[in-house]
Amino acid sequence: MNPFKGSRALLFSVLIPIMLPQLMPESVRLIWLLLVALVVLKRMGLINFDLGRASSGDDESVSSKPSDSSRQNHAKNQGEIVAMGSAPYQFNEANRLNYYITLRSKRGDRTIWGIDLKRVAHETPLAVGDNVALEFLGRQSVVVNQPVRNDQGEIVSHREVNTHRHSWAAQVLPA
Repeated sequence: MNPFKGSRALLFSVLIPIMLPQLMPESVRLIWLLLVALVVLKRMGLINFDLGRASSGDDESVSSKPSDSSRQNHAKNQGEIVAMGSAPYQFNEANRLNYYITLRSKRGDRTIWGIDLKRVAHETPLAVGDNVALEFLGRQSVVVNQPVRNDQGEIVSHREVNTHRHSWAAQVLPA
């Protein structure tokens, strides 16, 4: 696994504070190196943190990606199921098929994406209209085949990509 593939900005963000210490005070350089080390560890999958940004969704995602803190706050993933099934990721026809569950809560609708949700929906079993709590259990490293497209958007080949698969659990709540 190469966590730095295509990461020129990361390379320069590491080299500049190391190579040019006279331009940066020592305390700032140490903080910068700590932040760079955290980003490297996150890209390697050794740690997980979320800075409040929506995820890009390599293989699976949540519209607002849950962090490990969502284990403690289950209310983020509670609601009535209004839709579920297989569809291209984020309903974009250019993306691969994925599984989704759309929950309606007091805060509005929220679509959660993940291959493991299909297993959870069949094992629990879940149906549209059920009031449920979905719990993010963590993620595991997987290798998936990603399509490679040409300039016209046609799939010309596939390549193996290291990514993570999110694990979920569901509980049907009383109405």
